[in-house]
Amino acid sequence: MSLQILLGSRPRYRRRRRVVAIVAALAISLPAAGCSGGGARADSDDTFVYLSSRGLVTEWDPARSYSDEVVALSNTYETLTRYNAGSGRTEGVLATRWTSSKDRRTWTFTLRDNVRFHSGRPLTAQAVKASIDRTMRLKASASYVWDPVRSITPIGKRQVRFELSRPAPLDIIASATYAAWIYEVSDAKDYYKANARGTGPYTVASWNPSSENEVQLTAFKDYWGGWRTNQYKNVVFQAVPQASTEAQLMRSGEGTYTGGMPPQLLDTLRGRPDLRVHERPSWQTLIGLMNTEKKPLDDIRVRQAVANALDYQELIKASRGALVASDGVIPKGMFGHTTTLDLPGDQDRARKLLKEAGYGPGSGRTITLEMTYPAGEDTVRTLGDLMKAQLRPFGIDLKVEGLAWASAQWPRAKKKNVNERQDIFVMWWWPDDPEPLSYFRNVFRTEKEISYNLAYYSNPELDRLIDSVGALTATDPDEAVRTYRTMQEIIIRDAPQLFLGTNTYQRVLAGDVKGFVDNPAYANVVFVHDLTHH
Repeated sequence: MSLQILLGSRPRYRRRRRVVAIVAALAISLPAAGCSGGGARADSDDTFVYLSSRGLVTEWDPARSYSDEVVALSNTYETLTRYNAGSGRTEGVLATRWTSSKDRRTWTFTLRDNVRFHSGRPLTAQAVKASIDRTMRLKASASYVWDPVRSITPIGKRQVRFELSRPAPLDIIASATYAAWIYEVSDAKDYYKANARGTGPYTVASWNPSSENEVQLTAFKDYWGGWRTNQYKNVVFQAVPQASTEAQLMRSGEGTYTGGMPPQLLDTLRGRPDLRVHERPSWQTLIGLMNTEKKPLDDIRVRQAVANALDYQELIKASRGALVASDGVIPKGMFGHTTTLDLPGDQDRARKLLKEAGYGPGSGRTITLEMTYPAGEDTVRTLGDLMKAQLRPFGIDLKVEGLAWASAQWPRAKKKNVNERQDIFVMWWWPDDPEPLSYFRNVFRTEKEISYNLAYYSNPELDRLIDSVGALTATDPDEAVRTYRTMQEIIIRDAPQLFLGTNTYQRVLAGDVKGFVDNPAYANVVFVHDLTHH
């Protein structure tokens, strides 16, 4: 999965998001319509204030959403299941139970009773079918997760049967971060814009794009999960461009949550009795995609040399706890992860490879590479400066530039002229559902029209494995694990990627927040209804 700001019909802003907002001392009144606790102030006890470094919403349609608005939409829409990264199992949300045939090609989900959409209409099997059918038909966002589905059949009002074209773990697919939300279907123009059309605990009270106070949610009084007095009845997402301001708001009690704060500021908040710092490994990996179509990186020896010349332990140390070393393409905690891959980092080999390719000290030829990263990423900027210093002794001049994702970095990477593209594209990547397939399918599978394969890499052998591993996951997990290992070995051998580290989630929450769980399957999402205060 990825992060992104929606451009045209697709992308998500594929970077780790410090998700927004300060409510400073704004006295924000929330509309009372359709909510309980309406009219609450943003600084009142029943309001959860989510601080972020920038605006969130690029797309309101739950079938098209593929970006940072996930943090808000995950509180207004729900999925049939949710993945528990701690137990490694799916749990029921809108579905209470599910069964599959032995060949994993037929799945039946039983829906929860007494669930209503925000319109007041009941959740039915037909509504579930209409929602997923529309998502598959639009072919936007991460709709590809439903590709195995051949047909959906309502059985009465409370059961839905899925017939698949191949075996697949549909309970996991139904828990995906994107494209798995169940919603009311309409073809009316702007039907989904700034509205909640789901079954979730909150509805949209207001949306003010390009303002500090961007999105406000308020409690849906008829939510099937019910409400207790010590739950948050309102949620505010606000943009705070300066990390120092985020820290100040957390110290003053005007923010409830922030994530991704620079280490030097995070350190100033540790140990305070009114705040708690949560840290845990994530599934978000920082990758550098090397341009396999542009000289000199079209030479596999040069790519392998660059990958081996870097001192990854020094890079990790420079991140000051924001990163841990990568074990491969698949991060720790995910299916298919392994710690025994032969990863790059052999500087003697780097020198030998450069000499074979006609470069390196004494050759009289200097390699100049341009590396771009999403502007505003303090950790990535620090790493870029260090990478520049590390590569210089190898006769490689690395030029590092932070570019705005939507308006500069991603558009440049898609230019028709190969020579106008960057040499190394740095971004964050995380999965669209709790499987590792999207690390390969979205980033390394051959593309006719460039989307996220920003190494412009093509390997028919890897394509074949990518296309087969999904079914293996459902029918022969051990073979799937072996296949994922082979896929990672191919990536390491062909060197389209630099393994720059795996993000460590570093969250700061108000000290009275209870029940917070940082689930790496849902990057940066806080399921606010699960929380209590005091």
